[in-house]
Amino acid sequence: MNLIEVKNLSYSYDGKINVLDDVSFVVEAGKYISIIGHNGSGKSTIAKLLTCLLEPKSGSIVAFGLKANRKNAREIRSHTGIVFQNPDNQFIGSTVRDDIAFGLENRQVKHEDMEGIIQEFASKVNMSEYLDKEPENLSGGQKQRVAIAGILAMKPDVVIFDEATSMLDPKGRNEIHETIKFMRKENPNLTLISITHDLEEAFASDHIIVLNKGKVSFEGSPKEVLQHRKELEEIGLDLPFKEKLVSLLNEKGFSLSSDESLERIVGKICQ
Repeated sequence: MNLIEVKNLSYSYDGKINVLDDVSFVVEAGKYISIIGHNGSGKSTIAKLLTCLLEPKSGSIVAFGLKANRKNAREIRSHTGIVFQNPDNQFIGSTVRDDIAFGLENRQVKHEDMEGIIQEFASKVNMSEYLDKEPENLSGGQKQRVAIAGILAMKPDVVIFDEATSMLDPKGRNEIHETIKFMRKENPNLTLISITHDLEEAFASDHIIVLNKGKVSFEGSPKEVLQHRKELEEIGLDLPFKEKLVSLLNEKGFSLSSDESLERIVGKICQ
């Protein structure tokens, strides 16, 4: 089932130059979708349009059976959670507990029910021991995990990650990647949309949409997208380490597949 349908979508900030130009794609329920592109490709504008922070210049977005516009913004947002780029800019509460509680209060959840919900979702992102910590005492990855807990507590149908790992160090990025894996395992019906320029991150998703200069260049599964290696490099998207390693080794006479684990690849070349 298509949860979101984007048809012939265009948008311009200045009324002259389109940052998105005739973009169409669908997001199926329960799928993990990555929208990738270099800076200026229009991918973050899509995140704003999907959450009704902006309205299309032309074309349409239909989400949860509703046309994305100001009239339907409240209803669409009730189904959607978003994790932003800068973890320091999305903390609302003075402690981790307060931050997770914030969304619940907006949903008018009874106070006697809140603590159990807070404990449940803090546990899901491995932040239970930090509930009384202040934001400044957390790492970037921990802050993003708190943001995810707050979103999951409101039980959305879709979670959007808008460059959510771009400001994190490798440890923080790995924490978020592992949290996403857990989210998918815990709730297979949850739909995830990752807005990113990191192909390594995108290759963990079910389907990849590649944007360039406001247009969809191509899309498909990670394996299908990898067939456009030359185009990806021309756009300025760096191939995942394993893909580059396999390509280089095959040029040297090995017969390796990127479907194999890195450990198996290393084992083969060390034989």
